[in-house]
Amino acid sequence: MKDTITEFFFFSEEDLRDFHYDTHKFGGLRFFLELAVFLAVKLGIDNPKSSISFFRMCRKFLVEIEGLRAYDGYKYPASGMINFLLFVRLCRFKTREDGLKFLERHKGWSIALGFNNGVPHESDVTKFVNKVGVDLDVYFVQLLRFIHENVQIEGIKAFHIIGFLQHSNRFGVRITTRTGTKFTSYRRGKKRASTHWAGITLILDALYGLGIINLIENIPAKKKIRGYPMLQISLTLIVKMISGLEDLHELENEVEDDPLLAMFCTIENDDTPSISTLSRDVERYSVAELKESCKQILQWLKELKLIDGSVASIDSSKIYTEGKVQEGTAEVYDHIKKENKRGYKIFAIYDPICGILIDFRLFPINQADNPNLIPLIKSARDILGKSTLKKVYFDRGFYDGEHFDWLNKNHIQFVCRGKQRTKVADQVSEIPVEEYVEEILASPKEYQPKTERGKREKAKRDALKEPVKIAERMVDVTNCEKRLRAIAVKHKGKKSIDLWLTNIPASLYSAKGVIDEYRNRWGVEVFFKEEKSYWYLNNLPSRELNAVKCTICFNFIAYNLISIFKKTLSEKYQNVGIKVLRREVLRKNAIMYFNEDGFELEFNVKKTKEAYYEHIESINSFVAKMRENRDILDAISLSH
Repeated sequence: MKDTITEFFFFSEEDLRDFHYDTHKFGGLRFFLELAVFLAVKLGIDNPKSSISFFRMCRKFLVEIEGLRAYDGYKYPASGMINFLLFVRLCRFKTREDGLKFLERHKGWSIALGFNNGVPHESDVTKFVNKVGVDLDVYFVQLLRFIHENVQIEGIKAFHIIGFLQHSNRFGVRITTRTGTKFTSYRRGKKRASTHWAGITLILDALYGLGIINLIENIPAKKKIRGYPMLQISLTLIVKMISGLEDLHELENEVEDDPLLAMFCTIENDDTPSISTLSRDVERYSVAELKESCKQILQWLKELKLIDGSVASIDSSKIYTEGKVQEGTAEVYDHIKKENKRGYKIFAIYDPICGILIDFRLFPINQADNPNLIPLIKSARDILGKSTLKKVYFDRGFYDGEHFDWLNKNHIQFVCRGKQRTKVADQVSEIPVEEYVEEILASPKEYQPKTERGKREKAKRDALKEPVKIAERMVDVTNCEKRLRAIAVKHKGKKSIDLWLTNIPASLYSAKGVIDEYRNRWGVEVFFKEEKSYWYLNNLPSRELNAVKCTICFNFIAYNLISIFKKTLSEKYQNVGIKVLRREVLRKNAIMYFNEDGFELEFNVKKTKEAYYEHIESINSFVAKMRENRDILDAISLSH
């Protein structure tokens, strides 16, 4: 256990020899305390993120230091002052004055720190700091050594967070009130409960271990009025996605029936989510602020190297709405269903390598694709850095010579499907038959196997595929200064020719290689197919455009968090869909046994237990690897 604690602190004796209070990074210790709170008691107050009992323990140690008593003031002991300075740093107060204002409102905290005679003035703290001088660092080193040697939380393994400990008003027996279903403290006689979603704890392991929980907690997206915080909405929508529920009515019932899901959904709020409040709280956010929040999350993932951002797919998809007319919709004729349909069109830029949505735009359903290509690329460059995006894939809906010219001038490679009855098609038709060569192409939807057996089976299927004929030529494109590579593909039995346009030089990719590269674009198609099934735009209580955009934005945040979680699992699960993830990893039956320290999970099936702990090992290993790339404990939130 002591080795695990050491990993959390990240300071050695050598660090302590050079310690200076004003410059020392408290990230590791702060992270440890926030983890303790997450496991124990989430304070029902707005600012501090650390446990009051921890500071009582520190006060007790400081009082016993004889040399420190020489700096006691008339009303305020030196032990209380040093404890207060630690409190300011660990609880993320921007200034000492902010910390003092908090103590004025919460007398219990003031006494816990050691201020029995009232809260000092800022000038009193300044006088103490000047009086103690360089000895301040000496006493802080003693305090940090004490914390390092004595603070322990039983049962924690590295980043494995199975938390939700019992406390006075947190995570308890479900009771029904006039306002809905809430949770109160567990009764002493309650020893166990069952859950169908034991795997949900793994998501918290990954997200908390990577600092993402802390990040979302501290994102300054403000609601118009009091309601569910951003973190709780995001986690609740994760539950909705992984449980496969179609609307929030079903979600409310599922959460009420499973205590572990209820705990997951109430990390920041004691109320369980309900259809009557959650939908309203979603729309009370500002779309601009939510998008800025998404930007912060993506930038954090980029710092952790969890998103590459060098390759992107761009596509659009129609969203049909029913019933009452919603703001910002339009009507078009659906040639497949042979009827007029009303709705939106969503444009998205997506990282197909990492499975992360970068940005989206929402317009009436009759909006053309073409005008949205460049704005999406500019947005991605603004989020991830101007030099990050190197290559984009898009279909013929975005085909435009001016776009190709802009991409060339901005040094961005692209692959685009070509159009028939264009200047390019005319030039390709002149390619002699003898220049075509036979190749075997993979299907754009084809799954790439991970096991040796799967690879052998794929090789057998490839052997049965009909070859196609491929040729290429440099062509002129209307409104584009430079000539581009046009790649033509002839299929057996078809008169038409499939076309691709690219500015990728032949020295980097052959004609077949360019087409294989374009297969990556299919990731955004899968994304739309999977993600749209979790939207509930027809059931929103509001028909305003802001409500629709906020709903989509929150769903995208939840989707990205699930994608990040998948990356922490073994290779077998990193590219699976949510349905497979639900069946293989998350929906697992277990018994929750409660004790004074919280609860433990017990599995009746041996294979389920073994798989669960294999996932834990994979998550721990992944998070440790990320820490090698970026010291997340010293910058656990981009907002601080």
